[in-house]
Parts: sequence; C-alpha cells; structure tokens
Amino acid sequence: MADAAPAPKRRSLLSRLAGFLVFLVAVGALAASGYLFRRLQREEAARAALAAEVAAAGPRLEQRFDQFKAAVRDVGRELSSTVFQEVDFAAAGWQPIAGGFYVIDLSTSASGKGTRIAGKVINPTSVTHENAEFLVRIGTERAKFQVGKMPPGVAQPFEVTLPTVPPAAAHKAYFALQGSTISFASSTTRKRPGSEPVDTDKLLK
Repeated sequence: MADAAPAPKRRSLLSRLAGFLVFLVAVGALAASGYLFRRLQREEAARAALAAEVAAAGPRLEQRFDQFKAAVRDVGRELSSTVFQEVDFAAAGWQPIAGGFYVIDLSTSASGKGTRIAGKVINPTSVTHENAEFLVRIGTERAKFQVGKMPPGVAQPFEVTLPTVPPAAAHKAYFALQGSTISFASSTTRKRPGSEPVDTDKLLK
C-alpha cells in the first residue's frame, strides 16, 4: 500500500507539462496571427502606394503615348518618302515616280484655298496603258487623277487639285501609279535594237 502514494504527483506533473505545451501552442498561434496581420497591413499599404503612383503617372503616360504616336507618324512619313518618289515642283526635266512612270512640266496654282497641280505624265514602257490611275500626296492630303490612254513615249497632260493644301505649302509631292490596264492590242510590237533600256532623253524628240 505504501508504494501507491507517488501516483498523484505523476499526474500533477503530466498535467503541468500538458498545460505548458498548450501555452506554447497558444503563444505560437498568437505570434503567427500577429505576423500575418502585419504582413497584410504592409501589403495593403503597398497596394495603396502603387495605386497612388499609377494615378499620378496617368497624365505622364498619356503624354508619353502621344509622343510615341507622333514618332510613329514621323517614321511613317520617312518610310513613305522611301516607297514613293518625291517630286520637286521647282525642278526641271523628267522626274521618276513610283510605278515606273515620269512626270514633267509641273506647275502649281491657287484653286480657292487649295492648290491645283498641272503637268504631264510619261509612259516610258513599250506597252500602252489605259485608265491609269495616279495618286498625288502632299503631307497627309491625297488626291487621285486618271489618264485615259497612255501610249509609249507620249507625254499626257493632267490636272489634279488638293483643296486643303495652300499653294505656299506645295513645294514637293509624292506621285505613284495606283493601277492601269495594259492594252496589248494597241501596243507597239516592234523590237528596239539591242537590249538597251528606254532612252528617256529621246522619247519626246
């Protein structure tokens, strides 16, 4: 009977150990909750700061986007000057245009608030082109004109008006052949001596 006395002490020790473990778990849970709460606060503060930066940068981003669009337009103009042949109204002689044709005897005059362009277009090929449609552009303004029939080596007159381009701004323009119908029936079938290209200096003589 005397050996059964220490049992309550063991139970008391185990209960104290269990209580201490529960305390440690509670303290750990509170520490984890505090850490998560502080982290959530920091994330909310970062989101608020980012939203403020985005709101403040809005006008700057819009300005930069406008600058980017302007730069793209400038590049587009430079590419256009590469694709199209630029014609100088003050220059004399034959000037090539996109599509393999030439223009000559160019002049400009006022037409209301716009500019009338007159001149002649020359077909240097050995075939006849019919219903040839041409594009002329100054800046962003465009206009088209047609020439009904263009035999080889014949200078055909044309007139075209750009209604919104003042004469003071009409110094150079881009011309390009948009399309035509080749008439083989009316084209010459005579072969030129040798394989030399068309001598544009002799076509109109």
